[in-house]
Amino acid sequence: MRILAAAVLLLPLLAARARAAADFTSGAVGTVGSQFLTLDIGARCIAMGGACTAATNDAYSVYWNPAGLERVPRASAGFTYTPYVAGINYQAAEGAYRMTDTGVLGGGFRYMNDGAIAGTDISGNNTGSFTPSDYVGEVSWAQALNDMSDSDMDLSMGVTARMIHSQIVDNANGYAADLGIQSRVYSGPFPYDLGFVAQNMGSGQQFDQYRDPMPFQAKLGAAAYPLRNLTLSADAVLPQGSMVYGALGVEYVYDTGQGLKAAFRAGYNSLTAPSLGMASGLSGGAGVTFGDFSFDYAFTPMGILGDVHRFSISFNLPALMSMKSRERYR
Repeated sequence: MRILAAAVLLLPLLAARARAAADFTSGAVGTVGSQFLTLDIGARCIAMGGACTAATNDAYSVYWNPAGLERVPRASAGFTYTPYVAGINYQAAEGAYRMTDTGVLGGGFRYMNDGAIAGTDISGNNTGSFTPSDYVGEVSWAQALNDMSDSDMDLSMGVTARMIHSQIVDNANGYAADLGIQSRVYSGPFPYDLGFVAQNMGSGQQFDQYRDPMPFQAKLGAAAYPLRNLTLSADAVLPQGSMVYGALGVEYVYDTGQGLKAAFRAGYNSLTAPSLGMASGLSGGAGVTFGDFSFDYAFTPMGILGDVHRFSISFNLPALMSMKSRERYR
């Protein structure tokens, strides 16, 4: 209930982002800029359909929900490589480090290269090729809210600030911020998480006369753990420039007990279903963890655009024994 109350308190931020009710319908497609900011990173969460607002717990929380950084035991880092559709390449590197017993610092860098494109002037004459590219630098802080936590629930809040630079023919900069909350509830037959995040609030990019709005979106998520190695997650997403969509995810981790774990994941995301067909929302993947290193893979079909494969390498240091606050997390 506390996390829902906190989400309600953040609703004025959502209202401030909306220019009109039509901003959040299918009729608003194409009315916001900087869409590369919404391209997901981290093969684990992508394989789970992107339903990670409540389930994120590593360095990739810088993107998914900065409040999830508070669950980093000591240090976490990850790199994702995505050979996207139409020759686009997308890379992301994120990191996080526990600075205090209640605070975690995170940051990252993302880069997208669209490949060479033939240029023409207004008369159709060839002007040579150009290569559009986008850069994102971001820094995050997550804080445990001990005053609002008790024996039945842990609560954390996180913020991310980012700078965006894009180069097409001209250059443009933008600035954005995320604000998220996350909670783990222990009462009931099994623990579960709740999460909320407002993403990409800020000043959009201006290439010429008009400044494009940021691709703002609000997410509300939940994740349940009916078994120790089983995660079930769900998200509801309200994006500016499109209609509401949902995501579902499942993850099962098999622990050999010899320092080796194997993860199997699947999910569904309804974002592209109206345009690319129902099958485009499916996702799946697997991962292997050996010691402190994890190797993850995600597969998503994109209909007529082709299939997309993501690869991630992660490094996660376990908690120090002195950090009592980490003992409650898996």
